[in-house]
Amino acid sequence: MQAGLSTKNAPSPSVVLPHFAFSALMFLLAAVVMLVAAPQLVLPYHLNSHMLTLTHLMVLGFITMIIFGSLYQLIPVVMEVKLYSEILAKITFWLFGSGLLILVYHFWEASFGLHQNWFWFEVSGTLILTAVVLFAFNALKSAFRSERMDMGNIFVVTGIIYLVLTVSLAILMIIDFAHPFIPASVLDLLKMHLTLGLAGWFLFLIVGVSSKLMPMFLIIHKLQDHLLKYTYYLLNAGVVALVTVYYLYPEPWAIMLSTLPILAGVVAYLVYIRYAFKHRFRKNLDTGMKLSKTAFILLAITVVLGIISMVSPEFLSDYQLNIDIAFIMSVIFGFITALIMGQTYKTVPFIVWLKVYSAKVGKQKIPLPQEIYSDRVARLHMQTYFVAFAFLMLGELASQVWLIQSAAVMFIVTAVLYNYNVFKIIFHKEKIIENE
Repeated sequence: MQAGLSTKNAPSPSVVLPHFAFSALMFLLAAVVMLVAAPQLVLPYHLNSHMLTLTHLMVLGFITMIIFGSLYQLIPVVMEVKLYSEILAKITFWLFGSGLLILVYHFWEASFGLHQNWFWFEVSGTLILTAVVLFAFNALKSAFRSERMDMGNIFVVTGIIYLVLTVSLAILMIIDFAHPFIPASVLDLLKMHLTLGLAGWFLFLIVGVSSKLMPMFLIIHKLQDHLLKYTYYLLNAGVVALVTVYYLYPEPWAIMLSTLPILAGVVAYLVYIRYAFKHRFRKNLDTGMKLSKTAFILLAITVVLGIISMVSPEFLSDYQLNIDIAFIMSVIFGFITALIMGQTYKTVPFIVWLKVYSAKVGKQKIPLPQEIYSDRVARLHMQTYFVAFAFLMLGELASQVWLIQSAAVMFIVTAVLYNYNVFKIIFHKEKIIENE
């Protein structure tokens, strides 16, 4: 990976690093919102303004923003092409960030009643959609110039297409709230939106990027790539079927049947990742890879929650909404959050290290990439994160506000420590080690 990141195709750090800084701050803000909004996170219905504020801070502010920055770095170095436009990437950052902040503020203030003013939702939605279209154009224009279109790259390209569909549907939902015209219920539209976003955009990006990075970080030369093909076709079949069913025929048996390919695709992907960890040459895992390994364990837990949510056994009918919300939270605050925190320590330190020390390699003694952040802090926030996630799951499943508040406090501690390391890396100054 380090050789890959040092390629001449890598973009300027000024393109990539602001995304990580903004993302880290949004993680902290989301943790604070969780603490304040805890009573609204156990209400007996899906849609409320504080739940939407929290999820969009995480999904757009923390996760999507950091994916944008990561792809600006990874597409050039993995696909061996230059980023089409660094200026466009910077414009996208400001459009997306400003649109997000406007959106979450008005989500927090929203009543969703008959007299709800939708103007600022339309403004923020337009900014976000414009940013997403520009990002997709920039990323796809870069990717299609590559001569290396393997399965990992195909996953990334497909995920970007799902992102455009996800945000486009969100804009249509906002318009439909103000001027109803879509012949589907709000809840079914929301489920279509979640399917495109979580199973389409996020999952395809994660599979594609991890198929590139895991062999480099774990040092493994031959993976079972046929599993990636199975994963790709199964996930696509499931996403398309599920979105279609939610719109045309949202009957329980049809939803269950449509979900099966997604679950099968996730299982195939987990088998692929298990093989990578089992056959790795690098046996000792650093903190970043321990967090990443934990993320895949959490994905297995998410699959179990997803199956329970889909099957809806009668003896759990009184807890169905709790299970549904716990499932969504396990995806956002579990699998994806753990993976992002882990991979932050595998990418950002090296980007900064290259910026500061590339001209001095072989000429004088310099720190290693892992020495420009505090591993002690990373290990500490890994532990607080585990506690936070456990409290969150218990709180949602048991509808206990005090457990969610406890989770929020631990997430705040986690986010503060994570921010400390992210900004310590970003603002790292040259440090030459004296020869002994």
